[in-house]
Amino acid sequence: MKDKDTFSRAVKEELARVTPQSRKQAYWEMAALTKYLRLKGGRKGSGEIPTEPFLARRLLYLMKQCGMELVRDMDMPLEHTASGPENSVKDAPKDIFREILRIEAFRDISPDSMRALLRTPSNRRAFLRGAFLARGSISSPSKNHHLEIALPTYEDGVFVSKILEKEGLKGGLVRRRSSHVAYLKDADGIAEFLRLTGASQAVLDYENVRARKSLMSSVLRVVNMDRANVSRAVEASMKQLADIRLIDEEMGLGHLPAALRELARTRLAHPDLTMEELGHLLSPPASKSAVNHRFRRIAEIADEIRKKKSGEGDFPA
Repeated sequence: MKDKDTFSRAVKEELARVTPQSRKQAYWEMAALTKYLRLKGGRKGSGEIPTEPFLARRLLYLMKQCGMELVRDMDMPLEHTASGPENSVKDAPKDIFREILRIEAFRDISPDSMRALLRTPSNRRAFLRGAFLARGSISSPSKNHHLEIALPTYEDGVFVSKILEKEGLKGGLVRRRSSHVAYLKDADGIAEFLRLTGASQAVLDYENVRARKSLMSSVLRVVNMDRANVSRAVEASMKQLADIRLIDEEMGLGHLPAALRELARTRLAHPDLTMEELGHLLSPPASKSAVNHRFRRIAEIADEIRKKKSGEGDFPA
């Protein structure tokens, strides 16, 4: 949980420093923030007031970008609202939120405005940024790939899911207690979400961790494959040695055809070599496939001897 919270906070702090390219983008990010922060923790207009200083600064900054008058009426220096020191707003967040969340302009957004939002990519991304800042979380890629936005109503969940779909991001929507969670679990989709919302440093961090994790997985896969191959080669060599020794005890290697006799003696002399390496020692050299075929013939002869011995054991003369 600590990794998830740490990574989420780093992403949010970066998103809270993104500069909107237009007043409309600032408006839609502000709309998402106030819409979902107002409902956080309880019914409309109540519940827990979030106190993260970077969110307080972001809200004041967006209000300034929207040209709203309330900022000038509050006892808060504007030069600190976007990226000022942490203690510049440490005593004020609750008052800031209470004032901002009463603004009528963001209380009820008309259906026509919401439909217009869906048609404009830059506004959609600003809205997603605000929604994530208000209600989002992301797991560290060192653990797993999961990004979610926990929304207060089913309609909000459907709307945010529709925005994600418009951006080409394939996610899902589930009910979790009192929230409706729009989520992404695809690593490429999560990286694209971060890019679209403006968290460029988070994209680099995410991809670096993801690349290291992928490399480690590849290395472990190769190591496990090598171990499995070595294990199989050892088991095959032990079976071949057992067959050869049985034949030598029961009938003598001299009774084998020349090619099988040479291979059997070479295996006895080199029990640790692979079949390909054994083939290079034969005269003339033989391919791995030819060596494998000859060992199958040796195994058949050994199995015949075992059957005869078993029969003699069952029906003594």
